This record gives sequence, C-alpha cells and structure tokens, in this order.
Amino acid sequence: MPPDRATRRAKTLALVTLPVLLLGGFAAATYTPLFRLRDIRVEGTESLRPGEVITRAGIGSGTNVFHLDTGSIVTALEADPWIRSATVERHLPGSVVITVQERTPIARVLVGTTSTVVAGDGIVLPGAAATGLPEIRASVGELTDDDRTAAASALEAIPPVVRARVSAVVAEPTGSLVMDLAGGLSVRYGVGGDQVAKATALRSVLAWASRVHVALAQIDLSVPQAPSATLESGETVTP
Repeated sequence: MPPDRATRRAKTLALVTLPVLLLGGFAAATYTPLFRLRDIRVEGTESLRPGEVITRAGIGSGTNVFHLDTGSIVTALEADPWIRSATVERHLPGSVVITVQERTPIARVLVGTTSTVVAGDGIVLPGAAATGLPEIRASVGELTDDDRTAAASALEAIPPVVRARVSAVVAEPTGSLVMDLAGGLSVRYGVGGDQVAKATALRSVLAWASRVHVALAQIDLSVPQAPSATLESGETVTP
C-alpha cells in the first residue's frame, strides 16, 4: 500500500476511533466517586421531616447522582399520602434537591368508630391530628368516597378564616352538601363543583352580613353567581 494511502487510512481510523474512546472514557467516569451523592436538600416540608422524605426517596451516600432516575424517585415520593407532588433536581456532580408539596389536613371523617383525617382531595392522612377540624359525614347511611372528596374539596377552597367557622359538612342522598357554621348558620352548598366560585360567594355574603349588621340563618350557594341568604327574621334576600 502506498505510504500516502496508508497515512490517510491511519488518520481516518484515528478520527473514527478517538470519539469512541472518549465517549467510553466519559461513560466510565460517570461511575467514579466524582458523582457520588454528597449533599441532599429537602424543601417544602411542614408536617414531614426531611429525613422521612429522603428515606422515602431511597437515596443516600452511595447514590450515583449522574445515573439517578429522578422519575422513579418522584413516583416513590408521591406514593406517600402526605405528599401531593414532588420534584427532584440533580446538580452535578454530587447534589440533589427534593421539593415536595404536602397535603394539608382539612377535615375528619368517622369510619365505623375510628376518626380519620383527610386532605382537600379526600386522601386519608395517617397520623394526622383531628382536633379542631370540621367533620364530614352523611345525613343518611354511609359516606361515599365521592361525597367525601367533594366535601373535602369544598372545604379546601374556603379561606382558612371562614373554614375555621365550619363545624361539619353533611352529604345528602341527592349529592348536595350542607355546611354547618358556628352560631347555627347553615350553608346550602349544592352539589360538588364550582369550588372557587362558591367559596368567593360565601365570603362575599358573610362580609355583606357583617357590613350591614344582619343575622343570617341560611345561605344558598347552589347558584354561586347569584347567592341568596335567609335572615333570622325569615326574610330571603340577594346580597
């Protein structure tokens, strides 16, 4: 083979082989201690402890950050009933940031003789304290999962200052909800849905009653765009 052809062939081979060797070397380097987990930061916890989140994530000092499967960790974290959502970020070479959004206790539900606590999406929160929370119950028979979720969602949408006045949310056989507020005030909420609009309407009616100094017996939010109120005198008004 002529020298110039041999030289060209050697250069071509080198050009093809070198990237492969570099990629192979880099791939091997990703398994070295350089990418060993050194720092874990957990953000967003309130009820949970950071250590509990890390344990649920299943990562530790031996974890390789470069090859970390963040999707699997998110799935594992969101399987915890206390965690509504989670994100996992890698910061190479050796740091991980876990951010969680926790569920918040909204109401207590009596199941048989046991009181459980649920979040705003109806998920049961094991170990949560039930003290001071409004009760969700059925007016007749057993409370269904759908009614529990609808009632919890309705409570979650209400501002905390108003929610603190709610003693119970009662699900009727028709699917309608009734809220019992402090002082004997009853709120005909209607069927689940339009939570934000109904929460806004409820706050508006309560503010109106306080402003004009009238005592309410009942509020009807069935049509949140046109809520009505019944005064203790028996008169029905549209605030």
